[in-house]
Amino acid sequence: MGVLTAGLFGLSLGLFTRVEIPGSVPYTLVYDNGGTQTVIAVSPSISESELAATIEQAAGDLFSPGRLGGENQLTIRVRTIIHPEEGISEPLYLGEVKRSLSQREDENIDIKIFPESLAKLESYQSENLES
Repeated sequence: MGVLTAGLFGLSLGLFTRVEIPGSVPYTLVYDNGGTQTVIAVSPSISESELAATIEQAAGDLFSPGRLGGENQLTIRVRTIIHPEEGISEPLYLGEVKRSLSQREDENIDIKIFPESLAKLESYQSENLES
């Protein structure tokens, strides 16, 4: 029992490294196929700087060497839901990140933020502040 406890404790020290990205906001995992595709959801009140930090945070959090896939990249898409009219919900994709499936410290992380979606989100936010 002591060997098992010591072994599990040792594994817990080395396997779970989580980096906290300053400025990131909480997100919800919406879809994950266990391989190369995931989708996370964020609040519609997110700012561009918070979005960039949250994308980077998700890229670190969702990395797992056990992911399988035909391509060697994990794609994480970020979306929010807006309600342009009463009773209508519209998903709005704000950005995505592509990172390596095999390297935890990926230097070639590719973060894309969609400016047209951010503009639509900002106009949605300003309309809601007025009403």
